[in-house]
Amino acid sequence: MLLSDEDLLGLTGFVRPSKQIEWLCREGFTFRIGGDGHPKVDRAHYDKMMGAASGSARRKTEPDFSSMGV
Repeated sequence: MLLSDEDLLGLTGFVRPSKQIEWLCREGFTFRIGGDGHPKVDRAHYDKMMGAASGSARRKTEPDFSSMGV
């Protein structure tokens, strides 16, 4: 399954494929360019990337008290 055009717009904030491609590259997404010139992102890759992003955010906001024996 691939992200729809609407999904890509929501993810990147851009309508133009060239701008979507720039954004996807900058954010580390893996994709392919379709015959229509639009980026094609696998939904499983999207889920993995967004899960990693939310996990990173949680780790940054929660202190690690494990070394304190708490």
